[in-house]
Order: sequence, then C-alpha cells, then structure tokens
Amino acid sequence: MSPLAKILIITGIALFSPARISFAQDGGERGIRVGLVAGAQSVKISAEWKYSLCDVSLCATTTIEPHNDYLVKAKGAAIEFDGRAYSSPIRLVAESGLERIRVNGKRYRGTILITAGKGGVTVVDDLGIEEYLYGILPTEANPAWSPESLKAQAVVSRTYALRNLKRHDRDGFDICTQTHCQVYGGLECEDERSNRAVDDTKGEVLIFKGELAQALFHASCGGYTENPNNVWNWESATPKYLAGRSDKYCSNSPHNVWKNRIAAGTIQSKLKQAGYSVGIITKIKISGYSRSGRAKFLKIVHSGGTILIPASKFRMAVDTWLIKSTLFKDIARRGNAFEFSGRGWGHGVGLCQWGAKGMAEKGKDYKEILEYFYPGTDVEQTHE
Repeated sequence: MSPLAKILIITGIALFSPARISFAQDGGERGIRVGLVAGAQSVKISAEWKYSLCDVSLCATTTIEPHNDYLVKAKGAAIEFDGRAYSSPIRLVAESGLERIRVNGKRYRGTILITAGKGGVTVVDDLGIEEYLYGILPTEANPAWSPESLKAQAVVSRTYALRNLKRHDRDGFDICTQTHCQVYGGLECEDERSNRAVDDTKGEVLIFKGELAQALFHASCGGYTENPNNVWNWESATPKYLAGRSDKYCSNSPHNVWKNRIAAGTIQSKLKQAGYSVGIITKIKISGYSRSGRAKFLKIVHSGGTILIPASKFRMAVDTWLIKSTLFKDIARRGNAFEFSGRGWGHGVGLCQWGAKGMAEKGKDYKEILEYFYPGTDVEQTHE
C-alpha cells in the first residue's frame, strides 16, 4: 500500500479509492482524471506517430498520419473514431513516451479516455499528479518568479488537487480544467522552471492535524488575507490556518491599487442573470466590513426597492476581472456607470501569491512561506 493510501485510510478523507492508485514506470503516482471536454458534439484527435486504441473488445496499435486530425463523435452508446464504431469507452495511449496525443490541437501527457453519452463526447486526460502539476503551475503562477515561491505554489496546488479529487465524479472525471478546480493547460503551457519546482517538491503536501489542508490561494491580498466564512457559506468553523492575517510582503503587487468602471445597465443585467430581482440601479453602498477591511455586503438601491447582496457574490456575478476584490476603497456613481476602486485581486483566502513572491525575494524558503500563510500546517510526503 502506498503512503498516500495509508494517509487516506487513517484520516478518512474520501479523495479517491486506493484501488485507483497505481504507479508509472518512473515511480510517479498515476490516478487523476482531468476533464478536458464534456458533452461535445465532436472532438479532433491527432498524434505524431503511433498509439494504442483500446475498447472492451479490441486493443491494437494504430498508426496515423502525423498532425492529421481525426474526428471523434458519439454514435448512440458507441464512439465513432474516423468513421469506425467502437464500444464506449475507448483509451488512447501514445506508443512512445516522447510523443503526445492532441485533443483539439493541444498536446497532453498521460492516457486519453473517451466516452460517449447522451450529451455527446467526454474526453479525459488520465495521468499522474506530478505530470498534472506540470500543466497547472504555469497557469496559476508566473514561471519567471523566484524558485522558492514556485515551490510553495507546487505544494499548494498538489494539496488542493488531492483534497478536491472526485469533485466532478458524476461527470466521469475527478477535476476540470477551469478556475474553481485550477486551470490546466497540458503540455502546451509547461515551463522548465515551474516543472523544476514540481520535481523539487515531489509528493509534498500540506497536512493539518492528520488531514490534507484546504490549501486555498489567490493572486494578491492587498495587505490582509480574508477569513473564508466572509467569502463562502462554509458549514464548519474556519480552520485556524485559514484565518485572515496581515501580509506585509505583497506591497509591490501591481494589483494593490486598481480602479474600473462598469455601466449601471451591465451591473443590472449581470445581477438578473445571477437570479436577483433588480430594477434600474441608482446607488451601490457598502454595508459592513470584515476584519480584513473587505466589504461584507453591498446595498443595491434600484427602481424596485433595495436589496442586500453579499459582496463576494456581487463580485462573482458582475465581473471578477474588473471588480478585482471586495477590499474596496470606494464605490462611486460616474454618470451612467459605477466606478469601483480597491486593493488586491481575488477572494483573499489562504496564500497570497504576490506575498509569496515578496517573501521569496527576501530570502524565505518555500516551507517558511507556507508556514506564514498556513500557520500550524506541516509539509509531509504522500508518496515516494
């Protein structure tokens, strides 16, 4: 039994079944299924030379023309691959470890699984945690940053992935490629600097009281991280390691001062799409502050009355790129628009990436960075 399997049994964390744990030839642990495409009418598959195509009745080496696209689509309960029907699911494995299979033009490590369902074709990349992280780090952090900040991010991203495995189990995979699961770019986005950070921390995760920590992170906290209960409706009490705290290291973040305008009509439309009944908006006021200085609620005065919306939900509903955080300095009416100004970028919970960068530049190593943002946690090995 692997050390990771032992941890899961001891702690009772239902991340994935030990039966799914296996090891690649290089010793890397395999077993994370990343949903690349879900319910598509068709996908294009290509490879550079040979791959094995397997279904329940057939497993044969197939040679295709380099870089040609082959259309794959659902045909009832079967999969039609280049005009030939196969029983669903099928598995595509590159014959050489140096070659990769392309899905809609992008290259991926690991094995590609394709299933057919009522919604269409679902494509999953089945690969090891470490290989998965190669395609995560460059999208979640800047590979040009200090190696110690990248190593901290590697441990955080590994912990987050393992803690949240099977989030999309009902969809036929463990994790998606979007922001709420971590943005996965596959081989196309890999960088040797971030790959090195993954290798240097291989198997390391954050543990708190025998369990995998909920290793949340964000871009820039604006000087103070946030308590998660002020962002989400958590059923349990906030873990001590995620309590909001002062961050003196992110002062050089370009997101510490921001200002953007959004048309009142756009805000009204976005709120309606999110399920709020709102008329023509005349005022937006802050109602209450958390300890970090972030807005708790926003009072929306409109032609139909007044509604109170949690500030974090307002931000998510309207535009998280223009309303970078709820650490507002001001919300002002400017003609037919509202001007939002504030500090930081993101929900503010857990590790502040710009803070981690600042700590690394001051000579702190990745374990010191992790202890600062997740006090009381330990960095431990999950597998050899």
